[in-house]
Amino acid sequence: MLAIAAGAAFVGLFALWVLVPRFFIRRKENENVAATQMRHDDAAQPAPSPAD
Repeated sequence: MLAIAAGAAFVGLFALWVLVPRFFIRRKENENVAATQMRHDDAAQPAPSPAD
């Protein structure tokens, strides 16, 4: 019983220490990529001419 509890504690702490931060880092990187792509898309469009 003690071995099962120790194993569960190890898995839980591993998830908190490794997997959860990795999830947040990946989510932040995806937001940064999306924002960068939007800026490039805006810059790629020609400016409207004064006659429009």
